[in-house]
Amino acid sequence: MNFEIILVGIIVGIANFASRFGPFYVIQKFQQGSQKRGALWLKIALGSIGIAAISSMLVVATLPPLLETPDKSFAMLIGFIVLAGLYFKFKKIVMATLTAALTYGLIYTYIPMPF
Repeated sequence: MNFEIILVGIIVGIANFASRFGPFYVIQKFQQGSQKRGALWLKIALGSIGIAAISSMLVVATLPPLLETPDKSFAMLIGFIVLAGLYFKFKKIVMATLTAALTYGLIYTYIPMPF
């Protein structure tokens, strides 16, 4: 694997972790006298690590194909918009993912974007 792709994945993971964990860290520091401080700290950290890892893997998994075939970028963008829109509307990730994959495949197959 290319070093630049690994570096991008690491940077995205760190930035995503910091953006999710940082606000909770600051809020917790301002709460004085809480007895459950240690348990809350661990819960927030573990929750933030999972999302950051998934986001990093997503970037690392999608970046090489996009660099090799940039005509996939339009189909991926539309697929992501469909995924996000359906998930936020209905809160059902399975149907949103399957519909987004179908949308990606149809757009990539029938609406080629030459670059």
